[in-house]
Amino acid sequence: MLNIINRLFQFNWFPLVLQIISFGVFILLIAGGFVANTEDMVFAKVLRNTNLANLIVWSYWWPLIILSSIFLGRVWCTVCPMELVTSLAAKVGLKQKPPAFLRSGWVITAFYVLILFVGIHTLAIHRVPFRMALYMATLFSVAIVSGLLFSRNAFCAYICPIGHLLGVYARLAPMSWGVKDKSVCSGCKDKSCVSNRIAYKFQGRSCGVGLYPTHIDDNSDCLLCGQCLKACDRNNPGIVGRPNPGWFPRRWFKDMLELKPFTAAQAAFVLIVSGFVVYEVFTEWTVTKQLLLWLPTRLEQELGVSGAWSHGLIKSLTLFVVFPACVWLFPYGAFRLVGGRLRLSDYLLRFGIAFIPIMASAHATKALLKMTSRIPYWKYTVSDPIGAETARGILDKTTQLAPLPVWRDPMITLFSLVFMSVAILLSLSIVRKLITEHVSDSGWRSVLLYLIPGVFGGAFFVMLIAWRVL
Repeated sequence: MLNIINRLFQFNWFPLVLQIISFGVFILLIAGGFVANTEDMVFAKVLRNTNLANLIVWSYWWPLIILSSIFLGRVWCTVCPMELVTSLAAKVGLKQKPPAFLRSGWVITAFYVLILFVGIHTLAIHRVPFRMALYMATLFSVAIVSGLLFSRNAFCAYICPIGHLLGVYARLAPMSWGVKDKSVCSGCKDKSCVSNRIAYKFQGRSCGVGLYPTHIDDNSDCLLCGQCLKACDRNNPGIVGRPNPGWFPRRWFKDMLELKPFTAAQAAFVLIVSGFVVYEVFTEWTVTKQLLLWLPTRLEQELGVSGAWSHGLIKSLTLFVVFPACVWLFPYGAFRLVGGRLRLSDYLLRFGIAFIPIMASAHATKALLKMTSRIPYWKYTVSDPIGAETARGILDKTTQLAPLPVWRDPMITLFSLVFMSVAILLSLSIVRKLITEHVSDSGWRSVLLYLIPGVFGGAFFVMLIAWRVL
């Protein structure tokens, strides 16, 4: 199968046709969102599931790309229309080198914060179809403008938070883009995969994010666009071993177990995502939802604030910054309290990767929960794709949703517990390797660093047992 896929990458139409199709689908989804708007958030909580465009984007597209990144890597980037439009814009644009602040990674983190704090938890772009459409149109606009301003795939490499998150989870995938034979690359004369000469060819261009295929050592940055394979195939064809790049299997969790540290911007990004994932899963169960929301609710009462903007800011800062920072720093604080020696920067940038498996497992659980819980709504999407009439019927109880399939609850329970068990074991293994390689005081004190999977993973596991089993 992989040989067939790698052969397909040699053709001009692959994955171009898939990108064009996804572009068309995105335009239709934007159009489908623009026709449904409301200021009533009670109504919006139902409309988000009855409007076809909103249902597809938030209940299926987003969960599926999360799941695909964990098991296959950044395959969404292969067919993403943003890569297509930003590449086309770059062909006719100014081709300026991205400035240092853009290349630092902090723009991606800031963009994600903007989407999460303002977009989702203030403006409810995930509930109001019209606002979702504006968000998607804004992404397209940013991709085009960045292409017109900067060289190559600057949007994908330095701006897109979606691809960045997929790159984090893709560290777990047993698939990777690379080369078959590094000796072929060492003897290569034309270096077409990285040549500036063909950087803006429509098909068969050199890497748009500045990667040299033979040096790719993880899944974080490669877009899986296949352009380097085309370039390798078409320059000096006939040389034995070419095209050399391709998509190949490798051992599970390779990137994680090689312990590649974060940059500061990546650590901040993952910390915020970890808080978001806790929120996503813990609010599924009424008991943990009330516990989790107690502090931001109490803060709002004490400060006497009201309104969507104040509510969104306090909730976001509490749940996605303060809370995960406390969780991350608790093992480090305990370790230092008993005399352990480890710089805070080393802890955050190195031990922070131990949170990834647990985050990915929890995110996968949320994805399955969301996709399966929306099954009853599909019955009404053909007759009412806008969704307003169906939403009104559900609210006034003239429209009854069918019960969920009987297989849904046991399947979710089984998968969530298996995923989380594997994630905790992997996190434990990562912490053990990190202690061995980077902690000079590896005596009994280092046991406290196992609180990373113990506290973070344990909280999810206990919650899932209490909610899904007991």
